[in-house]
Amino acid sequence: MKALPPAKNMKIKNHVTPKGKALNSQLSAKFGITLADFEKAVMGDLIAVQRIGELHRQAEFMTKYAPRLKEQYLEIIEGTETYNLALADILQAAGKSTLAIDKAANATAIADRKFVHGKIELSAQYLIDKKLENDRHKYQLNYQEVKGYMDAFLVGVDRDVAVLEQNNRPEWKQIEADKKYQEKVIDEYLDNGNDARVDLIPQKNYRGIKGKIQQLLGALGF
Repeated sequence: MKALPPAKNMKIKNHVTPKGKALNSQLSAKFGITLADFEKAVMGDLIAVQRIGELHRQAEFMTKYAPRLKEQYLEIIEGTETYNLALADILQAAGKSTLAIDKAANATAIADRKFVHGKIELSAQYLIDKKLENDRHKYQLNYQEVKGYMDAFLVGVDRDVAVLEQNNRPEWKQIEADKKYQEKVIDEYLDNGNDARVDLIPQKNYRGIKGKIQQLLGALGF
């Protein structure tokens, strides 16, 4: 028996869409989709299937991550508020403490002046003055010794902190670089979906210098 030619102009009858024109218009206006794509897709149109699939992928991603992204936005807002309130408290406390320090400094200056006047008034008392001078001289020598030790200690601490800060610079740079790289990866996926080329995004590596830094510090005696 001879095969029949393919049937032409055969299509399942759509009884619903003509009755819902206003509703159909909302699909495009509110959601960016149309029943035309649906009708093409169910009839095997691969372009329509691909378009619907991509919209579904985007919607699935948003459904999964939009709540988390929203929470992070809220935390950013809350953190900004907390940060600025803290700055305000710190500055206000600085002003209050500055006034208290100035008041104490003035009182100390008056007390110092009274001490000087007292020494002048007692100048006639030779024996007492001699003892006071000896005590003062001993105190000054001790003070200079303590001060010299303290100055050396403070210089050492400042040096160690400065070296540590320099040693930590690559790690801080790496943390910032990793954060920016992650942001670029997310942006690439958000912008291009299946066509994303995250392999083209360069990554910075600052940690590779740490070994050389240790060698340099050792050579410099740190």
